[in-house]
Amino acid sequence: MKKNIILISLILLGFYFSASAQTETLKVMQYNLLNYGNNTGYCNAENNNVNDKDGYIRTILTAYYPDVFTVCEMGRNTSLPTNFVNNNLNINGIDYWMAGPGANSSNSSLTNCIFYNSTKLTLISHTMAQTYIRDVDVYNFKFKNDNTNKIILTCVIAHLKAGSGSDNEAKRKTMAENIMRYLELNYRECNVLIMGDFNLYGASEPAYQALINRDNYPNSYFIDPVYPYGVGEWNSNSYYASYHTQSTHTDNNGCASNGGMDDRFDFIMMSENIYNGRDGIRYNGGTYNALGQDGRRFNKSIINPINTAVSQAVANALHNNSDHLPVTMELSVNFNIGVDEVSDNVMNRDIFPNPASDKINVRFSQNNIGKANILLFNSLGQTVYNQDIFVNDCVGEHVIPVENLPKGFYFLRITNADGLTDTSKIVVE
Repeated sequence: MKKNIILISLILLGFYFSASAQTETLKVMQYNLLNYGNNTGYCNAENNNVNDKDGYIRTILTAYYPDVFTVCEMGRNTSLPTNFVNNNLNINGIDYWMAGPGANSSNSSLTNCIFYNSTKLTLISHTMAQTYIRDVDVYNFKFKNDNTNKIILTCVIAHLKAGSGSDNEAKRKTMAENIMRYLELNYRECNVLIMGDFNLYGASEPAYQALINRDNYPNSYFIDPVYPYGVGEWNSNSYYASYHTQSTHTDNNGCASNGGMDDRFDFIMMSENIYNGRDGIRYNGGTYNALGQDGRRFNKSIINPINTAVSQAVANALHNNSDHLPVTMELSVNFNIGVDEVSDNVMNRDIFPNPASDKINVRFSQNNIGKANILLFNSLGQTVYNQDIFVNDCVGEHVIPVENLPKGFYFLRITNADGLTDTSKIVVE
């Protein structure tokens, strides 16, 4: 009994310190709007009407209301971002949403845009990482609650060249390498998100490899939040059904791509700084998601069979508005400690699935190469799994078998090579 009281006290103490820290959550969404306000002839006022799309977007936002909303495929008309804010975001008494500026230096018919919650963020600057084929926009934000003004979030929005075949792959590669050279020169070891419709058919594509290339871009490379389980040759591969974001349609309405969900085109990826929480911002492990994706969509639409991830109204809106799904993630921003101290006090981790039935996948961050410990104990404080592992990189990974454990609550404690410890509640069912 004494052991149980101590255990409960430690858990409650952890909750107290977590709640007392000066932190806030930042919710991020990226979405391809499908020719919003852009009449292509095949996408027109009959099958892609902006007024109808606004209604669908308002419905989609009821399922996930972000603080940062980045989009691809907005038409080039400069009035569209303001209209989008007024029709979809600053409604029902809300008045704090703002749109970031654009430039369209590449003179494309489709542009990127960013919308942000001005009660949390202040836009500092907007530049372009590259202008080949389409602009890749770079937005820098500071936080309203950061009195030091030291914590900066950089959002890079990219819509890479569409289409299969070696020529289109080469163009995507050129765009990605342009981006990475720009970031390596200007945003070394910064809090950077890159998001957009990358039109990638698999992780072996040169463009994807450029984005994650630690050797060529050691200070700016990106980490995929679904690595390693969602990373591979996802095109027309049912193994990656839970990660597919395109196409929401099996029918042909003349505008949207059809054929059902079979590609992972839409991404939010993060710099190592964000994954490790080094400069005040860290990724909340396990929060990355394709909105409306329940893993049962391979070669099927988002509405048939009945969607179990979102309501029928939201599923219908996702189907009717676009042939892509939005992707979302959450960040924690820590204002409680100095930016220079963050790297010594934060360990990020992903634990999934939870609840689990046969295995638990564990992924965690550390700054130093060395031994980490994975410990699983039950509600009585009894150890049921204890394993030391050697980690020779900034990200440690491990799989815990739980198929033979009794059903119930457990606690997973990770101690990384930096000496940081994280304890999480696990359910085995």
